[in-house]
Amino acid sequence: MVPASPASTPIIADLAAACALFARLGHAATEAVAVAYLDPNRRLLGMRHVAGGRDQVRIAVRIIVADALAFAAQGVVIAHNHPSGDVTPSMRDVAFTRTLAAGLRTVEVVLFDHVVIAGERVASLPAMGVV
Repeated sequence: MVPASPASTPIIADLAAACALFARLGHAATEAVAVAYLDPNRRLLGMRHVAGGRDQVRIAVRIIVADALAFAAQGVVIAHNHPSGDVTPSMRDVAFTRTLAAGLRTVEVVLFDHVVIAGERVASLPAMGVV
């Protein structure tokens, strides 16, 4: 968990801003996940990065919820990459997104987006109707 630098706190107001924040994930050779914690104005409070394996990465919902509480975040944006080049969310991605959204709701934090990145391509699970 890394706090954001006050001098350069970006606002993550939409999918384009989220894609810019997480762009480096798109070219990683192994799966990785990044979580951004946002204030009520969607300013970045801090982030967590987790490296994974060749085709999978795991982060516990409780870790994301604990970080959100530690940052006093109002919202979360999460992203992970698919080194395969296919941005289609897996069944595991869909299940995790639904579980995460429900877990965050219990502490009054909103899951703004879960973005899958593969190269320059992106897919937003909420835009696909997942949550």
